[in-house]
Amino acid sequence: MSISKLFVKVFNEDIFENLDQDNYYNSDLEDDFDGGNCSTVPDPRVQKLDELSVTKQMIIVKNWLEDKFQQIQTDSNEEIRRLYIDTEARIGPELAIFDVDYTTTVRVSADRLALRSQGSFNTVRANCCVYGGRWMYEISLHTKGVMQIGWACGSCTFNENSGVGDTKYSYGYDGSKQQVWHISTKKYGDKWQIGDIIGVTIDVDREIIEYYRNGRSMGVAFDKIQRGPGITFFPAISLGYTQGVQANFGNRPFVYPLPGFQPIMARPILKLRRASLLLDYLINLAGIFSHYNAQAKNNTSTDASEVRVSTKKTVYCIFATMLIERFTNEVFDPYVIEDVLLSRISSMTTLAAEKENPYSVLKSLLSLLWNFMEGDEVKFVLRKLVNALLGTFSHTVQGVDYEKHRQALSTLHCICLHEQSRKFLLESKLFKKHCLAFFLYIHPLEFYILEELLPDYMAWTQGIDGPKDKYMSVVEKVRKTTESLYLVQKDFLNTLMLNTDGGSDSPSSRKLFLIKMRRYVIDLSMEQRPFHAFFFMQSSIQHPLDAPVALAFVAILIDQVRTLFKEELPSHVMEVNTDFFLDGTFDYMHFDRVGGVLSHLRKVHRGDIDSHFGIERSQQIYDEDRNSVRTNEVDTTLYLLGENINNMAVIGHAQGANHSTFAHFLNPRVTVNSDAAPGNSTTETSVCELLDICILFYYSAGHKYIVKIASVRDEIATLNEVLMETKYYREDIERKLIALEEHANVCMNENHQHVMTELRSKFSQRQNVFATRSISLARKQVWLRAVALSSHRRSLFIWLLERTLRTLSTASGKGALFSFVPEVYVNTLPILLDTVMDFSHHDIRAQFEMLDAECSVNAAAEFLAMHSADSRIVLASCKDSLLQALGTLTCHRGGIRALERASKRAQVALVRALLRPYENRAWGQSNWLLLRFWLGEGYAYKDSRQPSVWQGGSQPLNQGLCRSRSRNETHTGLLHNVAPANPSKHFQRLIGSKLYEDEPFATTFLNSVLSQLNWAFSEFILLLQEIQNTAQRQENTLFEPKQLKICSMCFELTVSLMRCLEMILTVAPDVVADDSRPNSDLLLNRICQLISQVLSRVTVPPGCFQFVVDMCSADLNAVTHFPIISAALGILLALLRNEMDKDVSPQKVTRISRAFLTDPSFQFATLEFALGEIRTPLLEQKEIPRGNFDPSTRPNIDPLTNDVRVPNPNNSKRIRADPPIIKFALNDYPTHVSPDEIEDVRQLIENLRIKQSLLSDITLPSEDSLCPICCAKPITAVFTPCKHQSCSDCIMQHMMNSKVCFYCKTTIQTIETLDGTLIYSNLETTQSPVPESA
Repeated sequence: MSISKLFVKVFNEDIFENLDQDNYYNSDLEDDFDGGNCSTVPDPRVQKLDELSVTKQMIIVKNWLEDKFQQIQTDSNEEIRRLYIDTEARIGPELAIFDVDYTTTVRVSADRLALRSQGSFNTVRANCCVYGGRWMYEISLHTKGVMQIGWACGSCTFNENSGVGDTKYSYGYDGSKQQVWHISTKKYGDKWQIGDIIGVTIDVDREIIEYYRNGRSMGVAFDKIQRGPGITFFPAISLGYTQGVQANFGNRPFVYPLPGFQPIMARPILKLRRASLLLDYLINLAGIFSHYNAQAKNNTSTDASEVRVSTKKTVYCIFATMLIERFTNEVFDPYVIEDVLLSRISSMTTLAAEKENPYSVLKSLLSLLWNFMEGDEVKFVLRKLVNALLGTFSHTVQGVDYEKHRQALSTLHCICLHEQSRKFLLESKLFKKHCLAFFLYIHPLEFYILEELLPDYMAWTQGIDGPKDKYMSVVEKVRKTTESLYLVQKDFLNTLMLNTDGGSDSPSSRKLFLIKMRRYVIDLSMEQRPFHAFFFMQSSIQHPLDAPVALAFVAILIDQVRTLFKEELPSHVMEVNTDFFLDGTFDYMHFDRVGGVLSHLRKVHRGDIDSHFGIERSQQIYDEDRNSVRTNEVDTTLYLLGENINNMAVIGHAQGANHSTFAHFLNPRVTVNSDAAPGNSTTETSVCELLDICILFYYSAGHKYIVKIASVRDEIATLNEVLMETKYYREDIERKLIALEEHANVCMNENHQHVMTELRSKFSQRQNVFATRSISLARKQVWLRAVALSSHRRSLFIWLLERTLRTLSTASGKGALFSFVPEVYVNTLPILLDTVMDFSHHDIRAQFEMLDAECSVNAAAEFLAMHSADSRIVLASCKDSLLQALGTLTCHRGGIRALERASKRAQVALVRALLRPYENRAWGQSNWLLLRFWLGEGYAYKDSRQPSVWQGGSQPLNQGLCRSRSRNETHTGLLHNVAPANPSKHFQRLIGSKLYEDEPFATTFLNSVLSQLNWAFSEFILLLQEIQNTAQRQENTLFEPKQLKICSMCFELTVSLMRCLEMILTVAPDVVADDSRPNSDLLLNRICQLISQVLSRVTVPPGCFQFVVDMCSADLNAVTHFPIISAALGILLALLRNEMDKDVSPQKVTRISRAFLTDPSFQFATLEFALGEIRTPLLEQKEIPRGNFDPSTRPNIDPLTNDVRVPNPNNSKRIRADPPIIKFALNDYPTHVSPDEIEDVRQLIENLRIKQSLLSDITLPSEDSLCPICCAKPITAVFTPCKHQSCSDCIMQHMMNSKVCFYCKTTIQTIETLDGTLIYSNLETTQSPVPESA
């Protein structure tokens, strides 16, 4: 058989046509010919070929290939010789890599070209140097922080304080600081970004070093560099902590080659030419196989032609073996892979053609590689191909054209259309080093491009004004520019999730994707766990995922799962099947369940699981769980001791042999086999799992960038305020100056004119500074509006919130089994609500419109109200998350209205949960939530922001929600949120009804509020005294920040509790006003006592509070007179409002007035202090007589009652104190206090004065007749059997918590008043002091 025609199809030549017998036939070959003879009759040429065996013909082909290679060698000799001449000034190994020793903490890749620093400032050099000529190398930036890139002499020594450019013979460039370094520093170059390619060149002969950014020269950085004998230049780089780069010394084709400059590593000329030739032949061969495969699909005959085809295929297979054997020797060079193989793959097909043709040439070529190369060899080539494509895709965008990025992703998509290649990449490449995440991320436009798209005159914010329509048109243009790339990304992701390619021996792509994706997300979540640095080190993630990349990744995943629900499960409810939480289908690793630890829940709820699944299925679940735990029992002691602790290649640390992640050992239910089961995945299970992964991903990493986006909006809002304020004052002063110029021309001189000109200049300068910053942020927000957090992504997060709430609501309907819900479902609610209701809005407003999210907000309100105190939720983090989510709702008018639209049952549950006693729970946050219903209704309580004495106008600033955030932009709790007022009359009525209808419940709640108020204020005063004493003892005292923070926190808690008390007394006044209620007297006296104490401590005489206010400490800026005095006045007005309204001219002292006026701490001066006009003199407590039983020395003592009559106030001693530095008066705060409210205080003081005059005499009991517990009221009660005494209020309050004597701990049987009236019995209680538990 002749293979001539087959040879021509593959090699495009016919070497058998002019075959020279003398050259190709010899005696050795002839002896082996089949059917050879000694006839002298010459045979025709065709007969000779037909008689020549296939083996001999293959020998001819092999010899011909050898000749081809030899010819390439000959043709390349001259070019290689010139290359050697050009590179003779180079010293070092042929392979250029980083020369990293094992004493530095730098993580290095396997090829020694990628670095990531783990130390403060690490310096690494290459293993070769130059001493003459023109050279260059390229650095691809993985981060954009502090790095110094350049050249260093071999004699340079570096340390953690000295890097490239800090020594005499080294030269460096830092793009983060835009400086060059050579002992000293100077300004140079552009600010670099992630994805930039920095070209580093040196011309030793001209003594010049120059840098290029993405192919554009940034100018000569250094001239007249040091050179001479012994001076050689190594490529060198110094990296700050966590900074990473990828170097190219010529190991791959340069992205931006520069004419005249040589790479540090020579170009492999011979390999490139050989590989190019062989790849041409392989592509021809792949085309032939592709044709045969297409024919075989429809050809089912078994005639002789099939046999002949099989023979041809055998020949082609031999050709393939021969070519692959030689191609393997060349293709392992990364330069060859990128320059030859990748470029040929990119140009040989299109994505549309690959999708239409299941037997394309590219698929056949990949099949050839898989079939004729070793598996590890093909995997190496594919990994290098993906790395090269990722480098192109991650490169900084040039202009507004994303075509190169689209082409790179399309090429990868074409490769992934080949089943075997796709499954390998899913298993071993795409989820390592965030590879897939970077392919699904759209890199932002360069800032100079945004400057071109949006000139200064087109920028718009509320502060700088500008044409908003043109600004939004630029946003729309940017969105359309990236839209086509996003569609390609989503199409690529869809290919990775194919669920039809599973077989009897291999899993489907979707099954592989879900397994790897879950593992990837779990590893990302390690950063949020306790001791996260240790856990993160044990995960498969080598460095954290950048927040913008995480947001893009989770958004496209949500988009994909929404599409899958519509296409594959159109009739299925879009939620996660909650049965998967019970049967172990989904693995949550270190995440607990809302009811506690999974193993404990399965023991406790065994009966519920049996009734839900049935005995047989339930037993199967428990057996699987028991077997998996037994199989995966691992001693973690070695890991805790540090043995094999590091499974990453970090220089300076030994690499462990065990590559399991630490989360594997913490999980009580680990999959026995990490390999996916063969076959396709169940549609419902796979789509539900993808939704579950989206929730996990968003909670773990996806939300972080959204908080940073909102911070840009908040900064713009702050600048808007400053600009509008500057504009107002500038116009005001200009009007005054114009009026002055018009009416005082006679008096004006050159000095006055100079002053006016300077004022105008200063205002213009101030306005320009803030306007420039606003324009810069407006450009940044173009990208955020168009891509990073566009309206499309907002809709995706709304959809995710709805699906999460739907899943939780369904799970809640399963009774006790709700405890099995993973904690992440509840913990992600406040984060999603913040995104939907606040962070995804780019314009700051007092209130956001949420028409597109109304349904999801209503669902959130219903769920949160019903489950705010659900006993099935045990985890503290989940309880806190519910309160955080409720806080987000109550910060917005739409959220308050949603709560008001919730079902009656849900509203009652929420009110009861918030009014539980403030003990053994996060009462500070519950109190904050209650105040959200009250803010805007209380006395001088229009805004939760602190007023300023210097703030102009009479209206508070209309600002949106403000949050206090930690350094990593995470939330710090509800107590730090500041939001506009959105009072709810509806919930105020509900709270009042609950407290009025349930007397024991109200008494318990109010007692807990008063107890916490007493504690918070007492701690606050003690801290103030410590601060004052320390400051008076020492000069230039530095206080502990922690101490000041605790002091400020105690003050804020005191004020919030007082505001809560004001609300309760306003919406349910009968709780204390109705004397028929059993505990009203006790509560009234406690309230009056506390308010009197508060006012006496913070007003007059000046004490530690005034001292700290006068300090004007930044850490105590919240500690001022206004919040606490206004809250105290609000409580007094709430107590006395009915009396003031009904009894304009009081004729008698009411019960409430008497309780307040007779309190020992009350003085009128404390109320007058609020008005800034103290008229009543103060009495020092030590000057007030407390009783004496000697009638001769104290004739005014009543010997029967032992009461002391108070001396005439006119003869009292005035207290002298240093005048306060910062004075207080309500009139100074017109933005927060209305004239009517100030008039209310005047009426309150006048009303109390009249009632005081109605008291015949104010008497104070002697010290011996005072209650030993409170030392303020007379003894009125006796305990039996021990006969100890106290006032009735103190003992009745004590009996609420204990039934033993306050002094001797004897069990109390009865309590009687001094006249013998029984007020308590342990058998039958006349007055129930202990309310029913809430």
